Amino acid sequence: MSAALLTLNIDGVPTQRVIRNANTWWRRAIGLLATKELQHPCGLWLQPCNGVHTIGMRYPIDVLFLRADGVVLKVVPRLGPWRFARCGGAASTLELRAGLARRLGLKPGMSLDLMA
Repeated sequence: MSAALLTLNIDGVPTQRVIRNANTWWRRAIGLLATKELQHPCGLWLQPCNGVHTIGMRYPIDVLFLRADGVVLKVVPRLGPWRFARCGGAASTLELRAGLARRLGLKPGMSLDLMA
């Protein structure tokens, strides 16, 4: 069974960005490890999650940590392979294609939601 695809909304405005939902233990455990690149979908939403690693990854990613209400707490741009990032208080984590957070202007305090 494949994970649901969601559309990213920023401050209530829909985008054309498609995100894969990793809301089970197995989907979170596999994450992006089985991928060679992150094109389509352009991200992975891990919930619950307040820390990630890129051990075994082949490419950098942008990492956003979100509160339960979808407000961005922290942005980690271009987290390279074999690195760790975490954020106390985060309820979920959004992993995006490297550079996409900057292109979308994402920063702490913004509100994100993912809609089916």
